[in-house]
Amino acid sequence: MIRPLLKVRLTITVIALQISLLISSANAAWFESTGEAAIINGNIELARQNATQEAIRQALLFAGASVHSVQKIANGVLQNDDLVIRATGEVNSVELIDEIHHDGFISVSVRADIFSQQKQCKTSSLAKGLVTTWSPLRDKQQATTGQVFKIGEKLPELLQRSFTQYAQFSYISEIMPFYTSALSSRNLEQVTALAKKANAQYVLSAQIEDIGMRTPQKSAWKFWEDQPDLRQFGYQVAVLDGFTGTKVWQKTYQIEAPWDFNRYQAVDVGSSRLWQSQYGEAILNVMMDVAIQVDETLSCLPAYGRVIQVQNEQLMVNIGKNQGLKKGDELQLFQVMQFHDPQGQIQAKYNLHPTSVTIESVYANSASAVSSDNTILANIQTNDFVSIR
Repeated sequence: MIRPLLKVRLTITVIALQISLLISSANAAWFESTGEAAIINGNIELARQNATQEAIRQALLFAGASVHSVQKIANGVLQNDDLVIRATGEVNSVELIDEIHHDGFISVSVRADIFSQQKQCKTSSLAKGLVTTWSPLRDKQQATTGQVFKIGEKLPELLQRSFTQYAQFSYISEIMPFYTSALSSRNLEQVTALAKKANAQYVLSAQIEDIGMRTPQKSAWKFWEDQPDLRQFGYQVAVLDGFTGTKVWQKTYQIEAPWDFNRYQAVDVGSSRLWQSQYGEAILNVMMDVAIQVDETLSCLPAYGRVIQVQNEQLMVNIGKNQGLKKGDELQLFQVMQFHDPQGQIQAKYNLHPTSVTIESVYANSASAVSSDNTILANIQTNDFVSIR
């Protein structure tokens, strides 16, 4: 469950780094980082927790890993110092080394003992591109509060920024400027058409399920206090393979946060006023979690590309430097055949080509390749697939 990082500054960076003391044969290192969060309604414990989580997250990102889950925090010290981290590292221990209160904010500095893992994904060196569209709103009537009818156009931009900041193995390559209904394997033609048009391997489908309002009940003991209305944010997101339409990952988020504006006040979804409010910060936290979880899901999946030209025993493929491809990389050629199983489900069959190819020249989003053993590249066609070996 996502806890809104109320007023957490998302531009927090690692401000102190010490690769010292414990450099050993196990590739261990101490990393120090500082996170900062606003103290909302005098809740120091929540601010401390948010700042500590962000400090740990930033240290792990800097060390080449990212947080999958942060365990319980009590009294500013991690109660359980075991964290599960994606692909490239793990934490042995975390220590709180400093805490400063200033101007309504709390700064927390931590030291994390991070070990490199020996086992890494063979295919994680290539980044996977995703294409998405504007996010439709299930109940448009809910958008009348605040006049936030264009929130579905803004969310993909925020999600793209979160991928840029937090993802290591994937990125949103393009946002198509139109709405689509929630995509599934049944929309195979639409899924594959989107992926092909954007030159992306995966399609990210998102829909806003709920942005309704709720007025909290006043406490009988604090009847004189005005409590802000609460606004929901329900967000359903799925990732589908752009070649086969197979659903790779899906999750529905449901949170609520204070709505800091008058019910009858129009709020510009492109303004910083919204995204610096408690509700906006809660949504940004969801976007961050989507980027991290999708990136983790895709991290060990093969990265595919397409053959876009065959000429004189040389191939052009639609992946290049931006996806992490390098001169000398070896690629496997294959074709994907689809069929229906006895239950009527679409399945994929992969036919591997006996000859591999080696990258000869690399460009931003494309590369040229030739046969690795100088054999003739027979029966290779445009739209055949390649993956790194």
